[in-house]
Amino acid sequence: MTFKMVETNADAKRHELLADVADQTARLLIQKHKLDPEAAAEVGNDLADFLATHWNGNQIYINADAQYLLSKRDLEIFNRFKSPADADLLAREFGISFTRVYQINKRVLAAMRRAKQPELFPTSAPLEKPLKALSKD
Repeated sequence: MTFKMVETNADAKRHELLADVADQTARLLIQKHKLDPEAAAEVGNDLADFLATHWNGNQIYINADAQYLLSKRDLEIFNRFKSPADADLLAREFGISFTRVYQINKRVLAAMRRAKQPELFPTSAPLEKPLKALSKD
């Protein structure tokens, strides 16, 4: 009796993803770091093998929305935005509206504050303990 291995759609997508990881890694190493194509392909395959083993059994979702990533452009706009007069100049230079310049400034400022300041009221701490400590039981 022989067993036939059935490949599901999820299996096919997994193989496609890992093959793309290997290819893209090799391409980046060749283009950006001038690595030998054979060595770059080996590193790409090693990375794909590592990811398959290390994250085996996990379902990973990669968010396609880049809104939360701070791009170099956004950081440059934030660093150069000093007064309202700068909004028009930056908008023209970067080909965006002056309203978008304000939105970028607000978003980067909020991200900077989150990174540097601890939360005043952390949401992960349960509220029951502090309330019990204040009660007159």
